[in-house]
Amino acid sequence: MQWEMINYALNHGIDRYNFYGVSGKFTEDAEDAGVVKFKKGYNAEIIEYVGDFIKPINKPVYAAYTALKKVKDRIF
Repeated sequence: MQWEMINYALNHGIDRYNFYGVSGKFTEDAEDAGVVKFKKGYNAEIIEYVGDFIKPINKPVYAAYTALKKVKDRIF
């Protein structure tokens, strides 16, 4: 899927593609330091933009989802 998206971007003159995977903490002891090092090994330019946000459409369902996710995260 990534390959297809890269090809789409190239074929439509889009000069940026976000693979995600980095947190924005660019220190050696960051949780994703290995990912940053890997990407830089391919001459990637890491640019920090405003992050992603979640905007719940159905607030009661989202509240239930987040509560259940917290329980699941504690168990597993």
